[in-house]
Amino acid sequence: MFQQDQILAFIARLCLVLLFPFSALNKLFDHQAAMAQAAQGWIPLPPSAAALLLVLGGMLEVIGPVCILLNFYRRQAALLFIFYVIATAVLFHNFWSFSFNGEEWNQNFWPFLKNFGLAGGFLYIAADSKMQSLRDAFSLNPR
Repeated sequence: MFQQDQILAFIARLCLVLLFPFSALNKLFDHQAAMAQAAQGWIPLPPSAAALLLVLGGMLEVIGPVCILLNFYRRQAALLFIFYVIATAVLFHNFWSFSFNGEEWNQNFWPFLKNFGLAGGFLYIAADSKMQSLRDAFSLNPR
């Protein structure tokens, strides 16, 4: 039964992080669209700051899933993802700036909620899937 639990936990983590490497590839191959989104967010970013944040976000989207899947600093990677998905939700999916249920509102509201759902999944990983104290997640121990 223990082997089965480990397999199911791995599949759950895989499902949670699967979209991020593809998102990084999208930022790499459609760099102009990513820069345009950064310039049109709630707090428009200057090109130099947008480029830096895109590189850092892309690195997290590639390295973070590997850490989570291989159980190497997975809790710390999950904490970084919590910050990342909430920050991107607030900065780039500002649905409150648009008319309720209009096209722009819908294009921003659902990704905003998706990011908060992802934050919940990452919180579960950061709490070590047992809802233990998060104190250990802030340590540098690779558990």
